[in-house]
Amino acid sequence: MRGGRFGYSARRMSPNDHSETATTVSRLLGPDDPPAFTIDNPHGRGPVLLVADHAGRAFPSALDRLGLDDSVLEQHIAYDIGIDRLTRRLAERLDARALLHGYSRLLIDPNRPLNDPTSICQVSDGVVVAGNRRLSLAERRQRVDSFFAPYHRAIETEIDGMLAVGEQPVLVSLHSFTPTFRGVARPWHVGVLWDGKDGRLAQPLMRELARSEQIVVGDNQPYSGEGRYGYTVETHALARGLANALIEIRQDLIAEPSSADAWAERLADALKPALVTIYS
Repeated sequence: MRGGRFGYSARRMSPNDHSETATTVSRLLGPDDPPAFTIDNPHGRGPVLLVADHAGRAFPSALDRLGLDDSVLEQHIAYDIGIDRLTRRLAERLDARALLHGYSRLLIDPNRPLNDPTSICQVSDGVVVAGNRRLSLAERRQRVDSFFAPYHRAIETEIDGMLAVGEQPVLVSLHSFTPTFRGVARPWHVGVLWDGKDGRLAQPLMRELARSEQIVVGDNQPYSGEGRYGYTVETHALARGLANALIEIRQDLIAEPSSADAWAERLADALKPALVTIYS
């Protein structure tokens, strides 16, 4: 996992930090702003917890979209295209609970540790994010308190609740990726990221997905889960020894509601037998 200076202080901040600095900073969300996250299918009985770190692209009225044009907010740098719809449909098919982050990752990325320089990007894919420049410690703390910490506390609460009733939850993190990167086409339709050690879910899931000759499955592609997996899975699954996988779907395949629904069906059909291997 990459480190780097984040600009708080020499002391690393935690999302659960209740120091004087954390408690005296007001939150950014006003009464008319949407919540930091939503829980979809809250009464789901399945053993899977779905999380979508980059499902939303909302901005609080207090920050006026960080000075960005509408066209930027339609791009991958703002959110994971198609993931909101796909996650909600997958939750239905698996009878699972899903937590979806509602705000743009340009405010603060819920899948990055707070000391990572990409946690609050000043430049993303060549786009200068003026509203993220020269932030004070208090302004950064507002972002944590408003968007980052509530989401991760909710994930922790859901997992604790499942464990308390004797369930052993499986964490599935859902993302989407761009069809090209730096001018190079990405051939994979879907990628499954895992840490290279715990393949309880990832390996049978990839086998199920690969049953279709029309689907190109990436094993730790287009990103690798070895060495750096992402804050959410590392914190809530690896640290607890929970079976897990991070699934990446190519954005052009799920950009439309109907195609997102179709991929939710496809993932559900692959996840169900893969989950049987864990619980059998």
